Amino acid sequence: MAHELTIRTDGFAEIAFVGETPWHGLGQEINPDATIEEWQVQAGMDWTIESAPVQFFGAGDDQNLHTFEGQRVLHRSDTKAALSVVTNRYHPVQPKEVLEFFRSLVDTAGFKIQVAGTLMGGRRMWAIAQTGRYGEVTKDDGVGGFLLLSTSCDRTLATTARFTSVRVVCNNTLQMAMSDKSHVVSFTHLSKFDPEKMQTRLMGAVSSFGSFMESAKVLQAQQLNAKAAERFLSDLITPMSQIQGEQFDVTKNKSYQKILSLFDGQAKGFELVGHTKWGMLNAVTEYFDHHAPARSDDARLDSAWFGRGDKAKNDALGLLLAA
Repeated sequence: MAHELTIRTDGFAEIAFVGETPWHGLGQEINPDATIEEWQVQAGMDWTIESAPVQFFGAGDDQNLHTFEGQRVLHRSDTKAALSVVTNRYHPVQPKEVLEFFRSLVDTAGFKIQVAGTLMGGRRMWAIAQTGRYGEVTKDDGVGGFLLLSTSCDRTLATTARFTSVRVVCNNTLQMAMSDKSHVVSFTHLSKFDPEKMQTRLMGAVSSFGSFMESAKVLQAQQLNAKAAERFLSDLITPMSQIQGEQFDVTKNKSYQKILSLFDGQAKGFELVGHTKWGMLNAVTEYFDHHAPARSDDARLDSAWFGRGDKAKNDALGLLLAA
């Protein structure tokens, strides 16, 4: 299987985790009380991003080496593998800084890092930590609060810290809030990464977990009959389809069919939530977290956290809360 997860030539996977082995069965299990320095080594985030000028040879008789002014190649310090080409204004976040961001949160706020690693050869880096917040939407349906820090060095992602939630029974990942953007803090790479400024802007945002739980309980209290479920899925799936117009029949779309089957009883934890709006949100989330077609499990995770899957889950939450 092809992995988005960074695998070194010696087979070392750049990921470390606490507890249960992640989705791909790779990486290093680490002690829950490990230091930040131990996380950096075990997650394979102990290298640095270095830069070099972009140079090229002239064409024809011109065999001189020229420099492309204002452009730099970012590369790994350990393997020299190229990561991206950027301008002089671009400020990459170092792999060690991703984990260093959590040091004071671990030491003073009781956070516990759960998973950290890199994707795409080191172009994307992330770490996720438990915040210590936990609640039940309904009996035995627990949801925990987490903080996800992610960044890239190839211009595809800003440096973003966001509070998210995990539904314990099925390991579904959901955004904490919809209209309240205090749970997300993002900085572009045009300024140098300032972890203290980011943490300051996050102060008090853990309370967004309470807002999310209130919304979840509202959704759990509302039943969703068959016609309403089909109408919701049509509104969600149709804009995502590449086929539009009269020839498009959303009921024949594979995503539509799979989500509907999850909602109708195949989803993990269905017996706890039944045919409710909360049940539908979790059917959508389980699909994009665990079932959506992808090149690999890693690619599906990348989509569920940063791409198409993340957008679809947010769109679903918005539609369900608005109805």
